[in-house]
Amino acid sequence: MSQRRELLPLVQEALRDDYRVIREIGQGGAAKVFLAENAAGEQVALKVLHPQLAVSVQADRFLREIRLLSQINHPNIAGFIEGGERDWMVFYVMDYIEGPTLKQHLSRARKLTIEDTYHVAHDVLRALTYAHGMGIVHRDVKPENIVLSREGAVLLDFGIARAMTAAGSDRVTRSGFVVGTSTYMSPEQVAGSEELDLRSDIYSTGCVLFECLAGRPPFVHQREDVVLVMQQNQPAPSVTEFRDNVPDDLVHAVSKALSKNLNDRWDSAAEMEAVLSH
Repeated sequence: MSQRRELLPLVQEALRDDYRVIREIGQGGAAKVFLAENAAGEQVALKVLHPQLAVSVQADRFLREIRLLSQINHPNIAGFIEGGERDWMVFYVMDYIEGPTLKQHLSRARKLTIEDTYHVAHDVLRALTYAHGMGIVHRDVKPENIVLSREGAVLLDFGIARAMTAAGSDRVTRSGFVVGTSTYMSPEQVAGSEELDLRSDIYSTGCVLFECLAGRPPFVHQREDVVLVMQQNQPAPSVTEFRDNVPDDLVHAVSKALSKNLNDRWDSAAEMEAVLSH
């Protein structure tokens, strides 16, 4: 019997008083994601921490950290609803955003049009501007965490990576979970800096937009450890090496975002957005 078939009925049983859990719709490094309905019949995304992580974090601290996310209210950020612990499961619930993730779209189309790249850039940077203004750094901006909804691009899982770090410390690392994704990690995140600021998110956004335009991330290698070394030490290529019709403002915005020295990057997401003409 598959793990999916084993886990779904357990989640359904544990949360039956509050949610009708319909089916699994995805999984990431931290959690399995289920489509569910609340008591009012509204669809939500219910995320259950992987068991090896659930035993590695202090559940009460993790839940306290993510409850801070309830203050976020922005059209380009998936809203946090609640978090809890039921039986052996640590879970959190967020708005369900209908649409493919940017990762799914890129796996089919490989690249975005220039126009669509501008739209994604503006939506993501507006979300970051809002959250950074509240002192919240995402720490895991990547195509998998961006949903392309009818209303625009929506960022998922704001603050979850920070909550993992705060609630798990060394135990999370020992469990094999890495906070962040190597392909989109800033150099300072690769180096293990605990105090990441908004410029780390700007670097990750630069990696995402580079991939939208070039059809591949700035640093590619079959070995993850080599990618991590590249993120720290190798200057990013110009996106024009892979696509010759990229407007100058996009080339400049992405190039500056990918500066190795965080002091050479954009000082804010709002500043980066302001240079984009669309």
